[in-house]
Amino acid sequence: MTFTPTISPENWQPTGQRHLVKLAIVGRGFTGMMTAISLLKEIDRPFHLVMFDPNPKIDGGEGTSPSAAHLLNSRVRDLSIDPNTANDFQKWLEEDDRWQVTHRAGDVSIEHSFVPGEIFSAYVYHRFSEALRARTDVVVQVRLESVTGIDRHPENGFSISSADQQTTRFDAVFLATGYGLRCAEKASPTPEGSGSVLVIGGGIHAVDRALRLLKEGETSHVTLISASGFLPQSHTRAAVGPVTSGHPLPHTLRGAFRFLREAAKVAEAEGSGWQGIMNGFRQGARDLWQALTPAERSRFKRHVKAIYDSHRNRLPPEHYRRLFEAIARGRISVKKGKVDRIAINGVLLSTAAGLELVPADRTIDCRFRPTDVTSPLFQSLFTAGLVRRDEVDLGILVDRCGRAVGSTGHFSGLFAMGPLGLGSLPDIDLVPEIVLQSTAAADALTVWLDELAEASAS
Repeated sequence: MTFTPTISPENWQPTGQRHLVKLAIVGRGFTGMMTAISLLKEIDRPFHLVMFDPNPKIDGGEGTSPSAAHLLNSRVRDLSIDPNTANDFQKWLEEDDRWQVTHRAGDVSIEHSFVPGEIFSAYVYHRFSEALRARTDVVVQVRLESVTGIDRHPENGFSISSADQQTTRFDAVFLATGYGLRCAEKASPTPEGSGSVLVIGGGIHAVDRALRLLKEGETSHVTLISASGFLPQSHTRAAVGPVTSGHPLPHTLRGAFRFLREAAKVAEAEGSGWQGIMNGFRQGARDLWQALTPAERSRFKRHVKAIYDSHRNRLPPEHYRRLFEAIARGRISVKKGKVDRIAINGVLLSTAAGLELVPADRTIDCRFRPTDVTSPLFQSLFTAGLVRRDEVDLGILVDRCGRAVGSTGHFSGLFAMGPLGLGSLPDIDLVPEIVLQSTAAADALTVWLDELAEASAS
């Protein structure tokens, strides 16, 4: 995806404006695209936006044939990218012919359905294109380059260095690198239907990959390696709303999860299921997280996070059924252990019984990875004091709007969006949360730019 400006941004200076605001978004997955949409809709002045990403197009965007095997794990009703229109995605689907390929008559209604990621990406791209067409005063460029470093600029703002050694100045920068997991493969693919395959990870991406390997006949057996031993739970057939007990949520980790277990037991006994209780619990998760001590947050990461994630990141019911059918038939095996090393012929696994070599002709790594602090990009940010790690090493320390907290403690125009803020904001890797944060970030940027303009005028 590329955009060719009709006016050269270097020569374009709107009438009555001394400086054309220049913004950068690093990353062009969903988080980056949603951030761009919000900027186009909310920023009330001309600006120049540059989006950095080495990939030539959005993953699963237009031109990709939809496949029922690549279902998202959120329902249609939870995937609107318009914060003011809850059923925006549903309305778009009802007008889109490709939806008829995947939605069969007799299934649950569209709002309760699960759609392929390719269709959702096409929807996001469509809404981005609409927002861009409405802003004739904005220049958007896409640079197919990796960002290798970000530093403070001598004349205020930031200097961004890219892989081709170019350095460009920007007034504000949005980091959006943490969304969209790609499964990395080791060794060469084996002939169809033969060879042993390991899939590393116990989350929805790993399960989806394992099921696709079996369905497409690439192997007859998959070994799933889960560090915790937990696998994703199932969504209900039809969506359930948040269920609350009416009692206030405790503000300690132990009390909160005792409360959750007891509420879930009551819900199961009444036949309403635990999913509604979890949905209600998540509404207060952010306030609970802020109330926890650093020691409690560390305990959550070590002992609770895996099981919490397995209940919040759920599989579509059909995928859940296929997963446990495959396990029952011996087509999927689950091993609990921590991968110590990935080799060309398998993995070295650390288990309760010690180290174990698990051989394989093909290894696919689908683990969730927090921010890669060893990458040149993030090393440059830490060195410059522009960002700080959160207390539990899940990402970047941010506020609710995604504003990064640097060594000075003062906001300087740098945002860390979406999953990069998981250590500060629970559930910020989910679409509804990213949508709200993107809008809040655009509003916060507007206020900040106004303050800078006032300061420079005085």
